[in-house]
Amino acid sequence: MVRAPAGKAPGSPLWLKLSSYVTLTRDETAFLLELERCVARQPARADLLRQGDRYGEASVLRDGWAIRHKALPDGRRQVVNFVLPGDIIGIYSNLFECADHSVTTLTPVEVASFPPERIVALFRGFPRLAAALAWSGAREEAMVAERLLSLGRRTALERVAHLIVELLRRLSVVNMAQDGHFTLPVTQEIMADALGLSIVHVNRTLRRLRDSGLVEVSGQRLTVKDVSQLAVVGQFDELYLHLIRAPDQLERAFSDHQAKRRTILSTDPT
Repeated sequence: MVRAPAGKAPGSPLWLKLSSYVTLTRDETAFLLELERCVARQPARADLLRQGDRYGEASVLRDGWAIRHKALPDGRRQVVNFVLPGDIIGIYSNLFECADHSVTTLTPVEVASFPPERIVALFRGFPRLAAALAWSGAREEAMVAERLLSLGRRTALERVAHLIVELLRRLSVVNMAQDGHFTLPVTQEIMADALGLSIVHVNRTLRRLRDSGLVEVSGQRLTVKDVSQLAVVGQFDELYLHLIRAPDQLERAFSDHQAKRRTILSTDPT
């Protein structure tokens, strides 16, 4: 593990991701900056979390790619989801003693680790930030449910198309995809483990998408030529990604809470 200097929270993937849901205040931004203060680098194929191990520190992925996966005793593996910059690893470490899945890096990564108690402090002191974090967790649950739908009902072509559009949407939120271009450091073996297909089937399906002019692949560089048509092929409905601002009623509730808190503080004789 190699230590690296911490960057600034504004513009970091986690800040970009959460601020896409709520407009973060200066204090909330400062808390995120402190949360990402202890930064380290890890190589590819490193386990950031092991299934069955006790939780240690939680961490934010700041750069690079990883996978969440579960394995059977005989070694067969299912990739549950892709961990992208801005995602938190071990967010439920305060609720459970042991990890129910593993997280392994696909590329060299940069992670910022912090004691899990900081999540408790976040919920106690920054309710708007806590709501944004809850939104992020709910979105990840929705992605797992969508992956289950793909495994159970979508065809191979639909699965691959759907996954590509999902990754494009997620990467766009953290400024890692522009004009349909993004880096996809995922082998066909990993993609097969994520989509419940054989490597041969993944290869054949990608070739079909290329031949149809929907995507272009050059090494790890992937370009979606026609996002709307690819979404049609994958039967992609981005509702499950919840790429929305916080509902007005939630913002009003926070405003009312802050006003009441100011009133209490102003009238407190102590």
